Amino acid sequence: MGDRKNTILAIDDDITLLNTIQTILEGTYEVSLAKNINIAKTILNTTTIDLILLDMNMPDASGLDFLDFIHNDAAHYHIPVIIVSAQGTSDVIVEIKKRGAAGFVVKPISPKILMEKISTAIRTTRTKITREPLKRKLERLVVACAAGKGGSVEDIVNELEERFFELETDAEIAIICKYAREMEYNLVESKVKQLLRNLPR
Repeated sequence: MGDRKNTILAIDDDITLLNTIQTILEGTYEVSLAKNINIAKTILNTTTIDLILLDMNMPDASGLDFLDFIHNDAAHYHIPVIIVSAQGTSDVIVEIKKRGAAGFVVKPISPKILMEKISTAIRTTRTKITREPLKRKLERLVVACAAGKGGSVEDIVNELEERFFELETDAEIAIICKYAREMEYNLVESKVKQLLRNLPR
């Protein structure tokens, strides 16, 4: 499970551009290609997608309409969407951000910029998705420390180390786990409070 590559769904009616995107991304990501919105919806219902690259102007629906569909769909609202378009005006960028897009890439595509935008969007989304479970585990750790339940503390520390070390907060989590193992429970509580205040929202 941990070795699964993130899967990118690229949606564009320009087959040449889809092939270019595939060439840029292959090796780093799994890539699914859709030349229209209907194909994209089929892929979404059959494949685990981690990020969508979406053309603004599609023959069967506008990119903005599809962006609205994604963010109003309970099964897919969490998937970050990066708009790919030649229309790079400030008005367009403001509008897509209002609609919830995770980013914008101007055509013709710069491979370096595309890879950077994808990496940032996936990392940010992963942090958002994991924030609440992390918060709950840290709160449980504080309660277990306050009660002096060494066994429970050990179990929670093991879970924290296993599940949450990919977050940008991993250094702080490591310190919290160290204090917990050393039974410095008052330090655990103060570090947890500090970390929860600073977690991305």
